[in-house]
Amino acid sequence: MQNKDWLWLLLLSIIWGSSFMFIKIGLRKLSPFAMLYCRLVLASFFMLIVCRMSGVALPTDRKVWLGLTFLGAINTALPFFLVAWAQQHIDSATASILNATSPVFVMILAHFFTDDEKLTVRKVLGVMLGIAGIVTMVFPSIKNGIVLAGMAQAAMLGATFNYAVAGIYARRFKTLNPMLVSTISLLGASLLLTPFLFWNKLPSLTDLNLQTIFAVVMLAIVCTGTAFIIYYRVIASAGATNALLVTLMIPVSALSFSSFLLGEQLKVYDIFGMLLIFSGLLIIDGRLFQYLSGRQTAASVAGQVVVSEDSR
Repeated sequence: MQNKDWLWLLLLSIIWGSSFMFIKIGLRKLSPFAMLYCRLVLASFFMLIVCRMSGVALPTDRKVWLGLTFLGAINTALPFFLVAWAQQHIDSATASILNATSPVFVMILAHFFTDDEKLTVRKVLGVMLGIAGIVTMVFPSIKNGIVLAGMAQAAMLGATFNYAVAGIYARRFKTLNPMLVSTISLLGASLLLTPFLFWNKLPSLTDLNLQTIFAVVMLAIVCTGTAFIIYYRVIASAGATNALLVTLMIPVSALSFSSFLLGEQLKVYDIFGMLLIFSGLLIIDGRLFQYLSGRQTAASVAGQVVVSEDSR
């Protein structure tokens, strides 16, 4: 990946790292469906306004609309609901571990369904090292055990699998403006969920406190609308496998928030876990090893030259 892609991923990890906190706040007053629907509708309106202000025209091709609506279903509507429901029953540490399985799913799917994102030893090693780092960071809070057969854990795994499928599917729209992809997919997801209002009543604004409203607005505008513009841009530039590396970086940004903004103490295992994650990302990036290999090759060539001169 290029440096700009890593910078986009870093920004995205900070944005999505905060989403777990906003979801928890929103669930205090809202059901998972109500929070999801409000989040998607607000994000859709926000993106329509951004497109209008930026002069980005919506496409007229019905196939594009149908394709992006399907993308919205598998990348926002379904996984967002599964994550919100799961976070009623599991803590953020467990969610972080399960959320980090996305790169594993996408690497496997990309190997079989793409021509340019095949599995390599370097990719597998890097992702496994990153997941080991996440486990190291959160293990003390879950050492009493994780039951993967539980419904909440299964819901999180279902969400991460959807993210992987959506990442592969989104590659077909890489020639479109990322702002356009984000807008139509969010709008399509909102429309698909609208019929469920017959079975799920939305609360009135008077029933909500300012904290809940703020959490939903942040989830919609920052963690959804803005974040997906960045996400689809990275997919178009660096591919689905690289884009979903953000799930390895999210726990680091979440921990940094709690440490520097909330004053929580940074533990030794946190630092060790972050070093493992960064090591995994360096392995996946590959440029450090290319640089070291290049220096070693240059030194070897220089040594051969010296030997040949001495022999003369």
